[in-house]
Amino acid sequence: MQRQGDISRITGRPVIHRDTSTLSPAKYLPLLKLIRDATFISRLQLELLIAGQTKETTYGCRNRRLSHLVELGLIQVHPECFSYPGRVVGITPRGMKILELAGLGKFKGSAYREAQANVGQMPRFLKLNEIEIAAREAFNVLWCVRARELRSLNRASRRPTRKAYDSIAVITGAPNSSAQIYLGIQYERTIKSKARYAQIRKNLEAERQIHGLLYFVDSEKAAAFISREVYSATVPVGVVIASQFQSDGADATLRVLDGLSVVRAMAGLIAHPLCDLLSEFDQTNAPIADS
Repeated sequence: MQRQGDISRITGRPVIHRDTSTLSPAKYLPLLKLIRDATFISRLQLELLIAGQTKETTYGCRNRRLSHLVELGLIQVHPECFSYPGRVVGITPRGMKILELAGLGKFKGSAYREAQANVGQMPRFLKLNEIEIAAREAFNVLWCVRARELRSLNRASRRPTRKAYDSIAVITGAPNSSAQIYLGIQYERTIKSKARYAQIRKNLEAERQIHGLLYFVDSEKAAAFISREVYSATVPVGVVIASQFQSDGADATLRVLDGLSVVRAMAGLIAHPLCDLLSEFDQTNAPIADS
């Protein structure tokens, strides 16, 4: 019996002529793009994040697509990563090239060196996937721009973000509102130096491409420290423990700096929504735009 999370082998070899194979763009390209943008993604995470992007709705059909991509050398299968069930996949340089030929290429010139991602960073990217899954349940997320795509857009834009965020989630504002809020997402696995956080504060004061920033951390100690070190009069900053956000969603405790004290909003993002602090921003100011 196939164990959930495995990527099965297809029974027949794909039909290949002169090193090419016919792939259905509607069925394969969304999978390949998601894998590229996530850097590393587990089989079960992929199932949750691909929802709505293809017409296929069954686990088995998608598994066959993934197996086909593996056999064509477009994606690579990695062993399981502890605490994340299911095999992990990542894109290959050949997969990057296929996306480029399909008009979905995001990396130019030296950026192709990023194709071979550091396997040691796998837990970080898998946690970011979990945060995005939780965010999609907690908010009305219209779309997400993940780190790889954001770096590429920043290179092409005349108005890049002041910081290379882990992702930007575009969410809707209040009910019945057409406002789109660009929310920066940062997952802090390890504490940085005070000098580094001073530079981040400086960058945030000049930031005009996001409306708010959420820091995710793994412990109460890290949350208290970053709440004191990362703040801005320009971009509202909140700090959330990732595991609490995954379990409680918008009810998770949010930490913000108020004066010289860290305030813990026990009802979290519901009681102290960052959206309430965004009235000074022009909601039509779409980040990473060219003009």
